[in-house]
Amino acid sequence: MNKVYISFCILVFLSVFSLFAESEGEKLFKSNDPSGAIPLLEKDIIAGTVSADTYNFLGLSYYQLGNFSKAIETFEKGMKSPISNKKILSFNQGNVAYAAGDYNKAESCFSLALAASPSFYEALLNRANSRLMAQKYQEALDDYKKYITVLPDDPQEPEIRRLIAYLEGEIQRIQEEAIRFAEEQKRLEEENARMQAELARQQAEREAAEAELRAAEAERRRKLLEDVANSLQQTDTVNMTAGAEDVLDYDYESELE
Repeated sequence: MNKVYISFCILVFLSVFSLFAESEGEKLFKSNDPSGAIPLLEKDIIAGTVSADTYNFLGLSYYQLGNFSKAIETFEKGMKSPISNKKILSFNQGNVAYAAGDYNKAESCFSLALAASPSFYEALLNRANSRLMAQKYQEALDDYKKYITVLPDDPQEPEIRRLIAYLEGEIQRIQEEAIRFAEEQKRLEEENARMQAELARQQAEREAAEAELRAAEAERRRKLLEDVANSLQQTDTVNMTAGAEDVLDYDYESELE
């Protein structure tokens, strides 16, 4: 499956002309000299002589040199400038975050660009791509569908439709897999409960048997002691005495003549 490429039309959305005279840093940037533009644009920011494009040009200069973290930092600083184009800064920041592999950050930036301009459909497509890369398939699917709805004649429309079909199938597969997993988990839980119940029953039987053995052993010892005690007890009348060799005397007169 071919990939729908993210739109890196970052220069298309720059202010080609400014209300103010271009600084030397801006001229160097437009002359494709990012290395020379960076120190001059930084100097403009420190001096407070910024234009609507200063932060944008500086961020893009860092991006062209492969310094993605510095580019993103510059775009974020530019968002605080009252004269900066927030829509363009967010869009370009999203592109840099995407190039850096930070797809969640890219999604957030493109969402900001769309909040500033709901008809900024390049940001919509790029957000769909970011969501796809972040494996947020349902959200990506929604964006792709919306994109071809508002731009049915887009050159990438056939490829996007193929991607939509793929995502729909993938989402269905994931849902079915989730159902199978849930069913398997339920089966395992039920089996585990059954095993635990069986173990508890066996344990109860062992404890009952052990208790019965202990009771039988206690009874055996009791009877043994009783037998010993009985054997020591002198109850034979031959051996019964009144004590001190006395003989029991029955003192009465017989009435028999």
